Amino acid sequence: MKRRSVVLLLFCWALLIAACGKSSSGIVVQASSGKDLLDPLALQQFASDLPLIPVAVPDTTSVPGAEYYTVVAEQTAGYDFGLRRKDGSELVNPATGAPIRTTVWGYTTNGIKAGYLGATIEARSTLPGETGKPVRVKYLNNLRGSDGQLLAKHLLTVDPTLGGAGMGDPEIRMVTHLHGGHVAPEMDGHPEAWITNNPAAAGLPADPVSGRPERPAGNTVTYSYTNDQPANQLWYHDHAMGITRLNVYAGLAANYLLRDSKEDALNLPRGAYEIPLVIQDKSFNEDGSLHYDSNALLNPDGTPVTVDGKPVFSSNPEFFGNVITVNGKAWPKLEVEPRKYRFRMLNGSDSRFYHIWLERSDGLPIPAGAITQIGNDGGLMPVAVADIGSGEEKGLLLALAERADLIVDFSKFPAGTRITVRNDAATPYPSGSEVNPASTGRIMQFRVSKPLAQADTTQVPSNPRPLVALGTADNVRLVDLQETEENGAYLYDPMTGSISKRLKILLNGLPFDAPVTENIRLNDVEDWIIINNTVDMHPMHLHLVHFEVVEKGSIAPGAYTPADGAGGMPRVAPGGLRPSINPDGTAADADSPYTVQPQEGGLKDTVRVPPADDVLGAQGYVRVRAKFDLIGTYMWHCHILAHEDHEMMRPFRVQ
Repeated sequence: MKRRSVVLLLFCWALLIAACGKSSSGIVVQASSGKDLLDPLALQQFASDLPLIPVAVPDTTSVPGAEYYTVVAEQTAGYDFGLRRKDGSELVNPATGAPIRTTVWGYTTNGIKAGYLGATIEARSTLPGETGKPVRVKYLNNLRGSDGQLLAKHLLTVDPTLGGAGMGDPEIRMVTHLHGGHVAPEMDGHPEAWITNNPAAAGLPADPVSGRPERPAGNTVTYSYTNDQPANQLWYHDHAMGITRLNVYAGLAANYLLRDSKEDALNLPRGAYEIPLVIQDKSFNEDGSLHYDSNALLNPDGTPVTVDGKPVFSSNPEFFGNVITVNGKAWPKLEVEPRKYRFRMLNGSDSRFYHIWLERSDGLPIPAGAITQIGNDGGLMPVAVADIGSGEEKGLLLALAERADLIVDFSKFPAGTRITVRNDAATPYPSGSEVNPASTGRIMQFRVSKPLAQADTTQVPSNPRPLVALGTADNVRLVDLQETEENGAYLYDPMTGSISKRLKILLNGLPFDAPVTENIRLNDVEDWIIINNTVDMHPMHLHLVHFEVVEKGSIAPGAYTPADGAGGMPRVAPGGLRPSINPDGTAADADSPYTVQPQEGGLKDTVRVPPADDVLGAQGYVRVRAKFDLIGTYMWHCHILAHEDHEMMRPFRVQ
């Protein structure tokens, strides 16, 4: 995202701040942790084994007709991300002399304590002809310190000035959203329906004027998931208003795999040969603690913003870590047999896109047919995509919250082959900084080193699941994504010494709590034309529905009128939509963000909206089609978590 710096004071004053680290009032202005970061280039890679995420066992007796889980959010001290020197020796905490370890949050699911992240919930579809049962989950906020006392402070810096973070609201609060789930609105994890970790906390009744839902009393809430949808890789993660980015970064996320008979019939790799991969980027302080960028918030006169006499530190509109972790380990390795494996990939990062491809250590090309994508975040696709990720020019683009269901056939590689999973997506995507090929340009490594345990009879389907098209839309609505600047709030960046207005990244130019503008009639099929008036690509997620990605393109210069920020919606002049072309009018390349990609086939719950082009004055757009079949209030938002917390989220209502 382009950062439009605003000169606030004399240039020499800014230089003085950069040199001294102090504001004119004498308060230290630096990153809120005040600690040095670990150098990722000094860390060992491909030495730690990939953690295999455990699967929780359901309680089938406590709730008749349902599978029951208790999911407890807990803090774990001493978690090992596998941070070691290049020679394998331990890094030492400079304050204690002990090997560095990390305090994290995670879910304990039916007694399985993962420490970081959480165990997978597996369920079966309840659609007609299927044998599944609904799932009942009791979520419990039990975030306590090592002394057993209730935590009052977050692991990371909370910015109380962000919408929904709430001046005076408790820092330790959570609400869980089943991402991709077809659920009733009261079970959807509304961002304002959070619970604290205090068992004696009072609840709060719903407010029909503002639309805020009931806030549960105590530290528990129970949700029911009907599972009336096809097989898919869902995931459950925190969704608390104003601190989603911090809670997920601390570790509150896990997989939810839904199965059905159609998936069973495909004879895909399963058991030990089906492996979820949760990809995230992190940064670490020198003592091993998690680092999340947070810089001083300044008033227009350059003095720090304070709350209760203390300076406020605010997040940037994106966060990019310098260490890549998979399933909670830094740059892990996986020893594999010469056979087919199924990998369920999830981009669980804050802001980082991944453009993923495989690279052999011997420099030879990836064999044809070695890697195939059979599904995305909507489940199995109508047409499999062969050889995706087999080289830089065929990379798999994975935006925030998107999933990719891949089959990799390691029998096509000689024994002993090492295969590195690479990444070359710019930050922010698509026109930001290049990644470092020696650190964030690497994700993990496969090693074809294990003997074949048994004959591999699994198959790679060409047409995993037919698409049942939604038909013609009953209504077409235009919505837009806008980037503005917040008056009166400025950020100081100690890395560059620059000062700029804090960005506001909004939907339809409106804050979260403005009156609802997306009012939808029950069971209508709607086309949403999502217009991107920013220079970033945004992964937009709609709760409740899965949608078809119908078309992408750009808007003719001058044909678009933005939403006015007062409830007036965006408009496009007749003929202004230009499907599947670049902003300059030329035909889009196969990998262009302005074209629907083969891996976007079938149904999805998160879509990449192409960016605007500032030079040509053209906006990117995507048209998605969905059926809204449950009454209630749900969310639509950008799944760059820092954007979501900067109010790039709005409710929609089905009525």
